[in-house]
Amino acid sequence: MYQPLTEQTVAAYVQRLPLEGVFQPGEPLEGIDLADGNVNLVFRVRSTIEPRRSVIVKQALPYARIVGESFPMPLERARIEADLLAIEGELVPGLVPQLYHHDHEMYAIVMQDLNQHVIMRSGLVRQVVYPHFAEHIGNFLARTLFYTSDLYLPHDVKKHRAAKHVNPGLCKVTEDLVFTDPYTTNDGNRWNSELDPQVAAIRADDALRSEFYLLKEEFMTKGEALIHGDLHTGSIMVNAQETKVIDPEFAFYGPMAFDTGLLMANLALSYCSQPFHTSDPAPYQRWLLDTMRQCWAVFEREFRSLWAQELNPQWGTDAFREKYLLRLLRSTAGYAAAEVMRRILGLAHVSDLELIADPKQRAVAESRALNIGRTWIMNYRGIATIDDLVKVVEESAPSYPYASP
Repeated sequence: MYQPLTEQTVAAYVQRLPLEGVFQPGEPLEGIDLADGNVNLVFRVRSTIEPRRSVIVKQALPYARIVGESFPMPLERARIEADLLAIEGELVPGLVPQLYHHDHEMYAIVMQDLNQHVIMRSGLVRQVVYPHFAEHIGNFLARTLFYTSDLYLPHDVKKHRAAKHVNPGLCKVTEDLVFTDPYTTNDGNRWNSELDPQVAAIRADDALRSEFYLLKEEFMTKGEALIHGDLHTGSIMVNAQETKVIDPEFAFYGPMAFDTGLLMANLALSYCSQPFHTSDPAPYQRWLLDTMRQCWAVFEREFRSLWAQELNPQWGTDAFREKYLLRLLRSTAGYAAAEVMRRILGLAHVSDLELIADPKQRAVAESRALNIGRTWIMNYRGIATIDDLVKVVEESAPSYPYASP
């Protein structure tokens, strides 16, 4: 029977599970509430004796924890996440946490404790360089997207898998929070009041808003591959040697560029925040720009390699490959724009910017990010190379403080 776990009950819960090879029978355990996300319950359960083995328990709630019962969310997302961790574990071993157990009745997942890693977003705020990240995430994207698409799968297998991974509840969350609410007077929106004139101008711009609605329609109808659906720097854990992609509960068959776009957007948001986290931002900003380029270069290299070796024969023309990759790059810029905008205008913001305490200083970084997003969305059909996408970030400037009339 489903009931939310607590710090007091989670250890006893784990002791009842068949976790052979993780804990010894009767090993004393304790639970620690990590409370590190917007949506779910997350606990570390560890041994109280040496060696202190540990696992992570993640349980879905019937609502978003950050908002409460006024924001209902489907419990079924726990099954989606467990399925995805298993699939990704086969396609990209070592790049996702190991799944130990999925409890269908409790909507809970028990998985590897990544206690030697940090959330990438927090590392970026502290200017930590991750030398292997681009190689790892480029491979993750290429393999998970190619191997779950019509480019590789027989048509009937792809359609059966798409039906299995329908995720209407969380897709609706994305449709609203990313593509719709930021451009309306929705009560959940929040923004820095220093940006009021820029926010008003964005919301009054029907040409801009229509571009996001075109992307929203594509997001709702284009089932290219089994995408992660929430691939930002808060869903990636890293250290100097390893990269682990976590939290695939938003996964469904959607447009590949949504995953690549969210990644690019969050690196760009970090870029905009850096002058307010360090006295010398230029070296780390250069690393972020290089990382954006390298992520795409690795992704494209590996995607081309898979295309050459394992392509379903029905797609075999060189011209189609080049058009496909160019369309994917351009759509990446479009979805990146949507992610940048919603992180400043909508409900869910990012710590890269929120940790800038002074609203006037934060407005400089946020205004710059909004201008990046605007340039990307209004010009993405003209992008020809990854350098075109990155150049928008490099050459960006804030509108705030505003010129006197």
